[in-house]
Parts: sequence; C-alpha cells; structure tokens
Amino acid sequence: MRCVSVLAAALAGFAFLSSLSCPSELRASPSDEAPRLLKVVVLSRHGVRAPLQSPETLSAWGTHAWPEWNASPGALTERGAALIEGEWTGLRESLAFNGLLPASECPEKGSVFIYADNEERTLATAKAMLDGLAPGCGMPVASSRDRYDPIFHPVRNGLMTSPVLSAGEKADLADNLADVSAAMDRRLAELSALLGTTSPHLCPPGQIPCSLSDIPTTLNFPKVHSHESVSLRGGLAIASTTAELLLLESLEWPQRSQLIAANIPVTQPKAPGTPVEQKAREIILAPKYDKPGVMPLPFRPRWEPAPLSASDGNIMVNPSTALHLLPVHTRVQNAIQRFPAIARQEGMPLLLFMTEALAGTSPIREANEARLVILSGHDTNIINVAGLLGLHWKNTPFPRDSTPPGSMLVFRLWDTPQGKLAQATFQCQTTAALLSTDESVMAEAALRQESLILPGSFAQTPAGPGLPLDAFLASVHAMAGESLDAKMTKLLAATQRPQHE
Repeated sequence: MRCVSVLAAALAGFAFLSSLSCPSELRASPSDEAPRLLKVVVLSRHGVRAPLQSPETLSAWGTHAWPEWNASPGALTERGAALIEGEWTGLRESLAFNGLLPASECPEKGSVFIYADNEERTLATAKAMLDGLAPGCGMPVASSRDRYDPIFHPVRNGLMTSPVLSAGEKADLADNLADVSAAMDRRLAELSALLGTTSPHLCPPGQIPCSLSDIPTTLNFPKVHSHESVSLRGGLAIASTTAELLLLESLEWPQRSQLIAANIPVTQPKAPGTPVEQKAREIILAPKYDKPGVMPLPFRPRWEPAPLSASDGNIMVNPSTALHLLPVHTRVQNAIQRFPAIARQEGMPLLLFMTEALAGTSPIREANEARLVILSGHDTNIINVAGLLGLHWKNTPFPRDSTPPGSMLVFRLWDTPQGKLAQATFQCQTTAALLSTDESVMAEAALRQESLILPGSFAQTPAGPGLPLDAFLASVHAMAGESLDAKMTKLLAATQRPQHE
C-alpha cells in the first residue's frame, strides 16, 4: 500500500491560496542577478560504525563467525571518521564556491552551527565533519544533556507519544512488510546461507535445527506512554540487520572485502507441496502470540539455503554482493520508518527544527544566525523526514531510498528573482570514495547528488525545483500543529546545549 505524504495535502490548499495573490517578496524581480545561496541546513547520517549488537547476540544468528571490530558496539570506527572527514573536506570547496564559507581560513564565528545527537557515533561524526570542514579551528559541537535527545529521539525522550496505529493502519503496515518479505524471499535465503544454522532458542518449536529463513517474524506495537516505537522482531528483522552489517564490513575493510569473490550465496526452491500441505505448513509454523500489541507476519518461505558446511571463515562478502543483499534492509526500514503514523511521531520535531533553522525562525539563536546548520543524526531520522515530505531518490548502485553512512538530506535557501526559495537534495559519497583508502580520492571523488521535489515546488533553483520559503514554513507549521510548535519553542528556548570542542 502506498503512503501519501502529509505535506502534499497541506500544500495543495496553500498553493490555491497563493495563486490568488502574489506578495511583493515573491513577485518577479526586474533584476537579472543570478540566484544566490543564502543558507544550507544538513541532516547527516553518522559514519561507518561497529555493530550495535553484542558478539553473543551475533553469534546466535548462525554457526559462522563474524569479524572482530576495533570499536565498541555502535561506536564510530577510525575508518568511519576518515570517510566523514574526507567527505566534508570535499564539501568545503563547494560551500566556499557558493560564498557560505571562506576559501581557506577558519569560518567566521557563528557562521556554522552543528548539533549532534548525544550518542558516541554521532558526536564523533560531528567532530570528523569539522576536521574536514574547518580543521584546527576549534569549532564547538552542540548537543543535549537529556538521556535521549528530543530532536533525534522524540518518542524515547517523551516529547512525542508512542505511535498509535488504528486496526486498519496495523493491517496496512503488516501487509507492507509481508510484501517486502515475499519480494525479498530469495535474498533472505541467501543471507541464511551466509549465516549458517542459528541458535536453537531462535527456532520455531519442533523445528531444530533451523536457519534464518525459518524464523517467524512479528510486528510489535508499543503500549501507550511507553516511550517505545513500533518494532520488528524475528527472521525478517535479523535479515535486515545482517544485510546492513555486510555493507558496513565492506566499507570498514574495503581491501579485504574486495579480495573475496563476488558470488551470490546458493539457494534452492522450497518444494511447494499440495495446496493442503502448504496451508498445513503455514498453520503449524505460524507464530502463536496472545500478547496484546504483537502481530505475526505471514510465513511462506519459497526458497531455502543450500546445504551448509561448517566453516571457520568470517561472515564477509564482496562489496557487490553486499549491495545485492542490501535491499532487504532498505525496504524493511523504509516500510516502517516512512509509515505516516510512525514518521510523524519520530520525525516531526526534526522536520520543524530544520525548516525553522532554514527560515531563521528557530528558538535557537545560533541556528538562525549560522549560514550552515549541520545535524549529525541517524538513517532513521533521514527516512522519517523524507517520509513526511514524500521524498524519494535513486541512489545507484545503492538501492532506491537507501541511506549509506555519511549520506545527507540537504535543505537550501536561495535568493532568486522569484523571491526566497527552499529546495531539497539527497547527497552521499560515491562507491569510489567509500571503498577507497586513498585520502585524496575520499576527499576529491564527487558526491552523488540528486535533486528532490518538495511538494508545491514550481520554480527552478541552481540545485533543482524549489518553492517559496514562506509556503514551506507555513505548511510544516500546519503539519506540526500549534501544540507541538509551542512545545518545541519552549523546549529549545530553555535547553542548555553543552559545547564539545
């Protein structure tokens, strides 16, 4: 089921009203001056990190061994920091070309504002950004003192309540994920072949031994006021995480991974049996849950891994194989994080923050005064905001709508003959940069960039279609509602933001 952007509906009415009158600041100017970039607001994913899971958890997913990381669970790696530094070294040139930063010396005080989630990997990513953008300038990084940042984790923080889905919305989300599982069925079996036999406690009752593709999947809905969000557990969730980890390994150890043959793991068709046998197998293997808020997904695997042999080798694949398997993660993540009821609760504060920073109306003075505002967050943050705005991008050779480490959702403010226009872009490093160990290549390889169309865009900017800033701001305020707007104003105005050198 396709989900329609909330902003598209809000802007439809605004566009009609705008057509009735043309404020002076939006009328075509007689000036022939070229459009000028006034401000940039960037929401970036952190760089390459170690797995979030403990070694014990990873080992339960299969008999094959995972490589050892030189960083604690979830932490940014040295390689990840180097890639981020290289990315922002290259970005400095384009920002200077557009007049937002000086060509070589340190940026003027107050011209850059960087706000990071207070987790290690996002703070370390922000530092690496500044090492590339303004090395040796001692620029600070702001973050929250709360256990969970209200902008990046509004549900965990309590700023927003847990997503509440109606019975129909729960069924729609379950159908979406069931479609993903069916479309990714063969890749699930390929991931099973890589992992080997799982720990017995993960297997369905009476089906030991088993592999990843045998493990049922459930959707879990939070209790009201639980500070939790909707989550996915079981086989599809493990497969999604495994696919992402294989990509992270390729980026962490590019030379080692590229020496591995680019072979897709072998799978074989699962014997379908008669319709009666298929239904009986589905009933027997279907997870049984009588807990409220737990919904099992249909369980109909059509492929299974080839017979596996014990191996002492680490679970690692060639980068091309990792990219082949990555759609499992991308599609699962987008199905959940773009879902309207979830995207609103998890992403609306961040979208409001970014839009007000772009317009210079933020409760945070530093965000208004800066010409470059950077938010160091997570892939889920990017997907939540993109879901609210109905934004999609092609990202070849990565899957559509994927968010590789260091990727960015960028809002730009342009001064044009048509007035001030807001425009959006998705950017990420190319595979040439991500798989290189040469610092010059990491810094000089061109970023992959795709213009995005914000709902209501009608005028052209040098970076793609845009819409009047006041229309964009008004529509986001309408989406947020007066209650959240007031709550955010109070929260951000009172927030003490520690500075990290």
